[in-house]
Amino acid sequence: MAESGPSIALDRIVRDGVRDLAARSDLAWLDDPMHTIADLGGPVPAGIVLAAATLFAACRLRRAYPVPLALGAVAVVLVGVIGGKDLIGRPGPGESPVTADQWGFFPSGHTATSTVCYGLGALLVGRVVSAPARRRLRVGVTLLCVLIGFSLLWCHYHWLADVLAAWALCGIVLWAAALVPVRARLRPRPPASPPSPSPRESPTSSDR
Repeated sequence: MAESGPSIALDRIVRDGVRDLAARSDLAWLDDPMHTIADLGGPVPAGIVLAAATLFAACRLRRAYPVPLALGAVAVVLVGVIGGKDLIGRPGPGESPVTADQWGFFPSGHTATSTVCYGLGALLVGRVVSAPARRRLRVGVTLLCVLIGFSLLWCHYHWLADVLAAWALCGIVLWAAALVPVRARLRPRPPASPPSPSPRESPTSSDR
């Protein structure tokens, strides 16, 4: 893992700035809410929300594709996060060395979990609600994911690069997932061929 460079320097600047902000006595009341928000990025709350959204969308659409779509998106993100943590092995903001039995901190698992689960849930539910409700849902989920990412910095759990990398990974996955139902709906059906006339229905001289 690189020890210097523009991204490393920026990470340390942001870490030190957020740490100084969190240490202010007049902002101490934010500590508990920030830890609660960070917990929303865990697999249990985010997974429950995605499961509920997937089943709701599948029932309303009367189509099965939301289930494999959700499972596939989560699997891709899971493989990317675990692979990155294992291969890169970056220490956390405390910069304690990562031991052989530990994963690194890059990319952020909580950021990735919250973004793919809440984002995909909003995408699926957005298919079955009105346009105004869909816009409000997307704005709300975006704000929630941003708050979760910031809370991880506030609580000294992750570097800025960890959070940004998770957002980038999930952004690609959500973009790809958004294309699946659209293409499935817009796929043209082959035109039905007209039935061939039976011998009795074929025109004869008496019909002319």
